[in-house]
Amino acid sequence: MTTRREILKWSVGAAAFAMALPLRSARAQVQSSLAVVVAKISPIQHLSQFELKKLYLGSNISDSAGERIIAFNQAPNSPDRVSFEQRVLGMTPDEVARYWIDRKIRGEGGAPKSVGSAELLQRVVSKLEHSVAYVRADQVRPDVRVVAIDGSVPGDAAYRLFT
Repeated sequence: MTTRREILKWSVGAAAFAMALPLRSARAQVQSSLAVVVAKISPIQHLSQFELKKLYLGSNISDSAGERIIAFNQAPNSPDRVSFEQRVLGMTPDEVARYWIDRKIRGEGGAPKSVGSAELLQRVVSKLEHSVAYVRADQVRPDVRVVAIDGSVPGDAAYRLFT
């Protein structure tokens, strides 16, 4: 037979676990989120999901200073790039490749430049004030700044760029 003491111990343990669950969930959400980053001195403060998609599909988007924003990608077929293309562009890697081949055939602009590692990507962006890239939220370096997408940053409930 179960005693009142055992039931009370179990209840307290279950309550403590339930209270810790949102903290773990929020921490895991930040770690599995992609953050859009710019140089510390960049005039870019925020972007909409629509602007981000257009930017990575080759449209000319300007920042508040009137300068064209330069987009940088991670290495082809890297897990973060595949996730970004699915979340932001709504395309698979094959669909993205076909999209850029079609644009090249039509004489339109080329794809955003790819940079090897997330660390190198951030070093490049930190030197170019009108550029943007994406990295995992837990890999953001101190020489870049996270930009809000539709008013949300990694860790916010409304943030939509998860890996």
